[in-house]
Amino acid sequence: MKRLAVIALGTLLLSAPAFAQDKAAKPAADKTLSASGAVSAVTGDSLTVKGKAGEWTFAIDKDTHVNATGASRKTAALKSDGKPPVLTEYVKVGDAVTVKYHEKGTAKVASDIRVQASLPGKK
Repeated sequence: MKRLAVIALGTLLLSAPAFAQDKAAKPAADKTLSASGAVSAVTGDSLTVKGKAGEWTFAIDKDTHVNATGASRKTAALKSDGKPPVLTEYVKVGDAVTVKYHEKGTAKVASDIRVQASLPGKK
């Protein structure tokens, strides 16, 4: 039993520098931020959201995930037609959204867009 404890402790001590390197290697810029509001503009590669605290424009890339009602069916239909999914298929001006993003230099890059609902009178 004592030998097992020594082996476990040794393993932890040897792996500690690896854990420290992982934390040190991850820059502070990768911190995930969040913004909520109404969509004021949307294109295939950007999304502008107006909230209580201001207005933000987010870049959209191939890693941006969109969570909206019917999105899975829409994506399947686009794939069967041989068309790539485009943000404007899922998000419309007036939709209430929450965007999770990270800052890359001066750009805000959306990683996750959650469409909550269409605001009354906007669609």
